[in-house]
Amino acid sequence: MSRFTSRVASRSRAFTALAALGVIATATLLAPTIASAGQPAADLRQTAINYSYTDLASDQATQALYQRIRRAARMVCPGYDPRDLIAFDASRECEQQAIARAVHQIGSQRLAAVHMKAIAAKG
Repeated sequence: MSRFTSRVASRSRAFTALAALGVIATATLLAPTIASAGQPAADLRQTAINYSYTDLASDQATQALYQRIRRAARMVCPGYDPRDLIAFDASRECEQQAIARAVHQIGSQRLAAVHMKAIAAKG
């Protein structure tokens, strides 16, 4: 085994699923704006969530991680004018996709259960 194996295993993992999905979702939602303004894709908002395996060790810690994911999704996805229902729906869809993608990428059954419970409570 390498001398770096123990260090890598003990580090908290950087989570970038929201960043990747945020870029895709924001690019999709803002495509006409980006095309007309000529802004490069690098200007799109991104974020990362750092977490460790202890964040998935208990129901309470997993719930706290899920709330961090939700807050990050709100930051990554474009804002909306409450008077514009289309923009509101697009923003909420972006957030839901970002959260689902993050939960899937982490791959924790406990986190997936928290996510499914949150979806069931909404609808």
